[in-house]
Amino acid sequence: MYRLFASLCAFATLIPTPWPKAFDLQTDTFHFGNQTYFDYKTVSDQEIMIAQRKGKVPDYSRHCFQLVRAVLQFDKFAEFRPDLPKVCESEYQRLIRQISRIPAWSSGPKEKIVIRGYRNLDDFSAAHALTLQKNLGLWWPSYCRIGNWRIVFPVLRSSQARMARWLHDELGGGHIRAVYITRFKPINHCLVAYHCDQQSNGDLVFLVYDANQPKKIVHLTYRAGDRSFYYDRTWYYKGGLVSVLTLYASPLF
Repeated sequence: MYRLFASLCAFATLIPTPWPKAFDLQTDTFHFGNQTYFDYKTVSDQEIMIAQRKGKVPDYSRHCFQLVRAVLQFDKFAEFRPDLPKVCESEYQRLIRQISRIPAWSSGPKEKIVIRGYRNLDDFSAAHALTLQKNLGLWWPSYCRIGNWRIVFPVLRSSQARMARWLHDELGGGHIRAVYITRFKPINHCLVAYHCDQQSNGDLVFLVYDANQPKKIVHLTYRAGDRSFYYDRTWYYKGGLVSVLTLYASPLF
């Protein structure tokens, strides 16, 4: 009996472990981006002027929350099957709505929702951009989220240190995570962290998906020395210190 048990254990070690696929910024995010409601103009290295747009507001603006949430949902709850035949547009619409209604913080359904005929989210969103934009959700409910009120409270350095450790551990466990970055007036934005590099001095460099510049490699850096996060300079933010909060991690936040 012991020999049989030992043989079964040895055989089990030969079976490859099904590791989850690593998140890929180019293939696992949307082909299109979020457009900003305001106009941004670089005045100097230290100042970016924010002004009301002249003329028509872009058709798909103010949807960074919806795109970040949907990247999480498609990563957790959807399976792309390019080997299966494509279906009609109304069926894709139904599937998009089904996925977008699953709480991003939940474990989701027992079986992943199959998206037929496409290799990944980038491939799917390139072919069905308008259908996705119309069915991922309206922009205005994200402005009324309960967790948004946290931006009016001071953020302790100890809480940022805990945030950095939590984010590092979650990514190390193979989970992508959404975060909310804020400096109240100059920036209120959300991102998806998908990779972390730890530096020899204790700093953590997170790679993040930014819906405003969807295929660009962007960094959110935690500096252990002052227990603070810093965001890259972009065309809409001068770069520098930001407060980082959890997002889509619970019904409240």
